[in-house]
Amino acid sequence: MNTADTPPCPRCLQPCSTGNERVACPTCGLRPSPLPRLWLAGDDTAPDGFDAEAADRLSDLVTQDHFWVRERNRLVERLLRRLARRRATPWQHALELGCGAGLSLPLLEARASEVTAVDGHRRLLQQAQAASSKAVLVQGDVTDTRLGPGRHDLLTALDVIEHVDGDAFLAEARRLARPGADLLLSAPAFPSLWSEMDVRAGHRCRYRWRQMQQELARNGWRAVGHTHFQCLLFPLVYASRHWPGRSAQQTERRPSPTLDRWLGAVNRFEVDRLGALSLPFGSSLFVWAKAEAPR
Repeated sequence: MNTADTPPCPRCLQPCSTGNERVACPTCGLRPSPLPRLWLAGDDTAPDGFDAEAADRLSDLVTQDHFWVRERNRLVERLLRRLARRRATPWQHALELGCGAGLSLPLLEARASEVTAVDGHRRLLQQAQAASSKAVLVQGDVTDTRLGPGRHDLLTALDVIEHVDGDAFLAEARRLARPGADLLLSAPAFPSLWSEMDVRAGHRCRYRWRQMQQELARNGWRAVGHTHFQCLLFPLVYASRHWPGRSAQQTERRPSPTLDRWLGAVNRFEVDRLGALSLPFGSSLFVWAKAEAPR
């Protein structure tokens, strides 16, 4: 690889230099991997709040096509369509903070001219590279991406904010957003569902709508709307999280093929038939917001 073949650093927008046959950004040290569009940090330390074990569990859920992951992505697609209809112009620059294995990247690529995604886990970014067609993938800290400010008009963050400091995360998202940009995020909902699964996943909390509103407002975002996911399955999720022992949680995590199809069908009905409503409860909270103009 030589500098003529290497695009500029997605962080610093500087030409990359070659030293000892290794191409790297002279400003931040970010370097392109042998895989196209994938830029890696020199330090591969697991990010706080989402360790290697949690990344393995996420990768496993995506690989097994788990009913929660599969149907949640259908809801993301529906919400993006709703937000796109309310815009006067198409999105130009989309950014996913905490892209994981890249399941939702094709949805962004279908609606924005340019897509960038940030995640701290190298192996998840490699999966995301295989799942996407044009996104630029950057290994970095979602609370301090070091990307250029004020460039993106669509930002998504799906089940990320609960792993990090909420204010730091939302402040960084606002720094990266243009005034009027759209933000779509999700998080685990209702403290009553807190269980060992949250501890193992590295969650710091489960959100209520009011808490999310407050965090958004103090970091330059105006909440526009919200809904919940897995409203119809909420009683089963509650029972699973509070059933003695681990058997129910293990079943939730690795359901049989028949149970996976049945649970997926319930979630699909909810998304398709009730998706236009703001559902009052569920295991996940989805929020969409606008970036306020600086005061």
